[in-house]
Amino acid sequence: MSDKKNIAIVATGGTIAANHASQTGLGDYTVDQPIDQLIQAIPALGQIANISTHEVCNIDSRDMSFALQHRLIRQVQLLLARTDIDGVVITHGTDTLEETALLLHWCIKSTKPVVITGAMRPASALSADGALNLYHAVLVASSADAHGVGTLVLLNDTIFSARFVQKMHTSTPDAFAAPATGALGLVSNGVVYINAAPRRPFGASSALVLPTNEVLPQVDILFDHVDANPNLYKACVLSGAKAIVIATLGNGSLSPAARAGAEYAAQHQVVCIRASRVANGAVSASEQDASYHTLPAHQFHPVAARTLTALVLAQHAKQSDLAYYLRHY
Repeated sequence: MSDKKNIAIVATGGTIAANHASQTGLGDYTVDQPIDQLIQAIPALGQIANISTHEVCNIDSRDMSFALQHRLIRQVQLLLARTDIDGVVITHGTDTLEETALLLHWCIKSTKPVVITGAMRPASALSADGALNLYHAVLVASSADAHGVGTLVLLNDTIFSARFVQKMHTSTPDAFAAPATGALGLVSNGVVYINAAPRRPFGASSALVLPTNEVLPQVDILFDHVDANPNLYKACVLSGAKAIVIATLGNGSLSPAARAGAEYAAQHQVVCIRASRVANGAVSASEQDASYHTLPAHQFHPVAARTLTALVLAQHAKQSDLAYYLRHY
């Protein structure tokens, strides 16, 4: 094919690069497969794109840090700035994939395709899913339809926007979903279908940028429940938290402990954000926000709200700025 695209694959590790001593072993595996070895095992990649490989790290994504995310985003920015690179595919562990994908979605300003993928089963497993996920990710990154739609997440033949994707299952290959919006598209029999585009700010339309500092402001998540402990809020404040995301009850309801904790945090200039522990639905503004000095997370689930809040606080100091981003991003 003379019209093959030049796709850079940037590796960070994860289950897609993991092996287990047993073909039936799906846990307690070791992340030990270099990206070049992974590519060599999929010769069909060379038929659809000109591949170059780059490795940022080779870790289990439970060990991901903002310092490594920062390094990854800088690497992707440099690659996309090159005229000889048409798109980027990132391999990543699924445990923290959605957090990294969000940062890429807001901080990468290029309109070239960026696709992040991974695997739910190690490469050594029966019916491993990583090779096909990577092949499909390269197909998507080579597609003209993937331009100008922000960072995409590809697993199990399905294409999601980084903005709304969530890991919804601990182990199955179809572990990811976007409850609020559904998928953007799919890959079927080698054909890429992208049927929608995100409407909320991303890329060049996003005012968020990658901080120069490799450390984000401390933002903690507390899970609300029956007989919750209000002292946890005090612990967060005293340990240096700049904001606290509360995974609230139902539609943003606060338990007595959460109400007391939010009041304590506000007295120490630490804002609390009301997200929900429920998997789907928005948490909108409420009279309790004025009473307890909280902000609604709107359509951000707790982990996504934490990612946004930390990135916003790295650029802005005003609570009103954070309220704007939570509502409109």
